[in-house]
Amino acid sequence: MLEGVVIGAGNRGADAYASLLLSEPDLGKIVAVADPSAARRDAFGERYDVPAGSRFRSDEELLARGKLADFALIATPDALHTDPALRALDEGYAVLLEKPMAPTEPECGQLVAAAERTGNILQICHVLRYAPLFAAIKQVVDSGEIGEMVTIQHSENVSYWHYAHSYCRGNWRNRAASSPMILAKSCHDLDILYWLAGAPPARLTSLERPTELRAENAPEGAPAFCVEGCPHSGACAYDAVEMYRHASPLLIDIGKKTHAEPNDGAEVPRADGWKGWPVSVVTDDPAPSAVDHALRTTTYGRCVYRVGDNDQPSSQHVGILFQNGVNASFTLHSTSYREGRETRIDGTRGSIVAGFYTLENTVVVHDHKTGRVRYVDLPDAAGTHGGSDPKLFRAFLQAVRGEAPPITSAAESMWSHRMAFAADRAAREGVVVEWPPVADGLRGGVHE
Repeated sequence: MLEGVVIGAGNRGADAYASLLLSEPDLGKIVAVADPSAARRDAFGERYDVPAGSRFRSDEELLARGKLADFALIATPDALHTDPALRALDEGYAVLLEKPMAPTEPECGQLVAAAERTGNILQICHVLRYAPLFAAIKQVVDSGEIGEMVTIQHSENVSYWHYAHSYCRGNWRNRAASSPMILAKSCHDLDILYWLAGAPPARLTSLERPTELRAENAPEGAPAFCVEGCPHSGACAYDAVEMYRHASPLLIDIGKKTHAEPNDGAEVPRADGWKGWPVSVVTDDPAPSAVDHALRTTTYGRCVYRVGDNDQPSSQHVGILFQNGVNASFTLHSTSYREGRETRIDGTRGSIVAGFYTLENTVVVHDHKTGRVRYVDLPDAAGTHGGSDPKLFRAFLQAVRGEAPPITSAAESMWSHRMAFAADRAAREGVVVEWPPVADGLRGGVHE
């Protein structure tokens, strides 16, 4: 049986991946955990039966013990990925590293080089490759059914409440303190574009719109914290009280359908005492008193217009010409009525139109010659990222056991990160970023 350590016992480390071992214990066991929060590491330790002596306050403490297990799952904040990943690789661990790899391109390069130097697995959590929808799209593209691929149009539709939670009030609100939103949120999507296109990028452009959630746009009379009694709470879509006391925006989002029926007069759903994400990010204690305390003392309770240091864009558009001639456009935006992704691929013989949502996935193939429309059968894809989180972790464990190679490598994942860093630079500096031709699809510098 494989044994592993978890560094970072938050939502991604404790729930998204390691939880597979609770339902399928024959796959492996967690033998140590590191997290600076005593509450989180003890909760993790109790849940995964990790002895008290193997619960560490930091990755340094854990990794100083040498190699304790076969693999390390690293799900620390973005800026704290590089050091533990490098040390774990040097200790001989196979490493599953949450995306993004690191907040700077040189650090990403260090990680790729370390994986190649040690010969140990370093897999980045690009979970969309494991989602049934994107796997089906890739199969249709590779089959030649739509002919030669010409264009890809892809969008990540971040719901208004998710943007407010993560990228205005939350840990990723400031690009210098965390990483650009195009990297933190959408290296998934850039990896999918690279995977579907089947070639490295040749040229990239980008434009962005600054956030409108700034102090000068705050409604008159809005207090610093929503819980203080905002006179606009009845009309404000960003009301923190509704979000974290009642989870109403999340429940409305989950209930949406692509072709929703009119619901004038529908009662706003509520789930008082919601314990999961995003409330679990705001407080470790889901008790109403703890949530109320967080609403009065943390940025999650602040008026969304008065956070102060948030600078992530409201929307960003990226244009990419790949080295094989595929022309792609990607839009990331923050004001969607519904969380999800939409993809359209047009080829010389047909088109693919797909929608990727929490409870609804569709892939439709259109044939140019006959006009035939084919709906691709997809398995149930409930859960975060279309149920792909456990699929990725299972595949990683298979790779560690030597049963099957990973479907991607750190060197390949580097391309999505190169494109994200280039998009951030292109948008801020107004430049076009170009890459020289790359024969093996894995290396290449950047020039303008």
